[in-house]
Amino acid sequence: MYYPLLKNSNNEMKALKELKEESRQKLIPIIESKRVKRANLQNWEASFKTLGRYLKERVKETKFIYDFNCALEELGEEDQLTSTTGENLVQHCLRKMRDEELDVIPCFQHDSPYWLIRSVLESGYQEIAIRVRCHDFQESFDPFVVQKLRNDLDPVDGSVEVTIILDFFDHPTTSRRIQNTIHEFSRINHAHMVYLATACPENASDAESHSLTLIGPRTEFNTFLELKAQNSDLKFGDYTTRLKGEVLTGFNHYNSYVKIFYSTETDYWIAKSKLIGDDGEFTFHEVCQELVEQDFYPGADFSFGDGEIQKCANREITIGDHQKPIAIGVNHHIETTIAQLSNFPPVVPTLER
Repeated sequence: MYYPLLKNSNNEMKALKELKEESRQKLIPIIESKRVKRANLQNWEASFKTLGRYLKERVKETKFIYDFNCALEELGEEDQLTSTTGENLVQHCLRKMRDEELDVIPCFQHDSPYWLIRSVLESGYQEIAIRVRCHDFQESFDPFVVQKLRNDLDPVDGSVEVTIILDFFDHPTTSRRIQNTIHEFSRINHAHMVYLATACPENASDAESHSLTLIGPRTEFNTFLELKAQNSDLKFGDYTTRLKGEVLTGFNHYNSYVKIFYSTETDYWIAKSKLIGDDGEFTFHEVCQELVEQDFYPGADFSFGDGEIQKCANREITIGDHQKPIAIGVNHHIETTIAQLSNFPPVVPTLER
């Protein structure tokens, strides 16, 4: 089972919606809640008005994890958000998901506010998830985080299944440190571990314009395979190919590039246009043609994303904004990773051989 991390945004949800039906049975996406803006604090409910229906159209019948803590990331130490009917944010969103019969696993983070943790634990779901941002603290803090989570889980201990998402983001980390963390968090009862990381670059500054550029290896996947040899039940998750840089103020569309972050089984590549102001969107089909001519291109039928790249190469469509390339790259990456994981035989831990 594969655990891709996705924002609840149109382009990444489009990538999820366009997955092949057979692929939907092989993943549990981790969806980050929409952020509540401080400017909209008094009317935060409006951001979640159509949440259930929106997710139903895109996630469909797929089981998914929903990280509520992300809603608070721009608010700091904010008191619990309460709706006009007296529901807090977690209760409000879960009700909308239940109305659409979504197969959701509610999630909090290791340092979520008490009210959010309590709301998830009291929601009545038999599966929950906890995202631990291991990249935010040193290994020496692992025992303290584990003890804190064990205390949090005391009220439901033994009655729910817990998915622990060990999030190392893009921070350079040794396999030894990760293995020690897996061992420490295994002290939590009824817990299943997911290793979450990425080596995908934040931006395309190192890629040549009007070209296809090899950026670097998918080291997070290789690390997972190394860990899997000692942890047969360990699951894999990554950040797909999404951009994580801050949106700059004063952004100039014409002084930017069309970019597709493209994954192979071993590497990350970037297809990058000329400056849009220099007709980059109208010549990007040449870069797409270069991509489809590569030995690693799996064909237009492999994924929605690859089909769109082939159409652009054939000049059937123009890719000229910054949203569609994200959907293309993320969709292709998910299908690629599912195919990789499906091709690996079950691993027997070293000690059992």
